[in-house]
Amino acid sequence: MIARLVNEFRYPPQGARPVAAKLAALSPVVAAAFDQWWSTGMLPQIEVEGYTPQELINNYRMNPIAAILTLDWLQREPKRALASLRKGHDDVRERNGSSRIGPYE
Repeated sequence: MIARLVNEFRYPPQGARPVAAKLAALSPVVAAAFDQWWSTGMLPQIEVEGYTPQELINNYRMNPIAAILTLDWLQREPKRALASLRKGHDDVRERNGSSRIGPYE
C-alpha cells in the first residue's frame, strides 16, 4: 500500500506510512468502501453524517483517500469532525508543491 501511495498518489514516503496505518484501522463500513475504491477506482456510495466521498472531493477539494479518511473520522468522532468541516479546511503545501487538502485532526 505504501508503494502505491507514493508512486500513484504522490504522497511523500514519510507521509505515506501514517496514512497507510490510518487506512488499515478504518471502521468496517468505511474499510469496505475504501477496499472497493482501492481495487476498482470507483468512488463508493457511502454516506456518513450527511457527507459522501464525492461531496468531500468536490466541495472540500480532497483527494479520494482524504475523503475516505474523513468519512471514518465522521464515524468515530462526529461532533469534532463536523465542527472541523463546518469551520473550513486547510491547504497544506508539500515540499514538492503538491497540495494535501482536508480537515486535519
